[in-house]
Amino acid sequence: MSPAPPDQDDGHGELSSQDREAFRKRAEDLGRRLESAKGHGGADAGRRSADAEANGAAMGRALRTSTELIGGIVVGSVIGWVIDTKWLNTWPLFFILFFLLGSAAGILNVYRSAMQVKTGPNNPKAGPSVPDDADDA
Repeated sequence: MSPAPPDQDDGHGELSSQDREAFRKRAEDLGRRLESAKGHGGADAGRRSADAEANGAAMGRALRTSTELIGGIVVGSVIGWVIDTKWLNTWPLFFILFFLLGSAAGILNVYRSAMQVKTGPNNPKAGPSVPDDADDA
């Protein structure tokens, strides 16, 4: 199948019977390999889809957890800053106090989320620590 030298013209680019047979064998071999790869690809595709879904769920939990932690810290800090600078003029006292309270609230939310993941969403131990009105009866 290599090109003929310019001084030889052996049929104007046509394949010999040997080249044609070698090409047919390679094409059949490639076809068999593709079919075998397709047969194994179905199981791999399902597993990869489940892996991708699990990775997406884990990423969602991680973002939710980090947002809850950062949100608690930011909200506590802002409340302390507002109390210190706008109302009482006691600059770092309430800022530090509410920063610590916001941090504790964020860590508590992270702990609750982790317990919910560990024990399942319907476990009463993973729910809020204060019962609602329906639980009182």
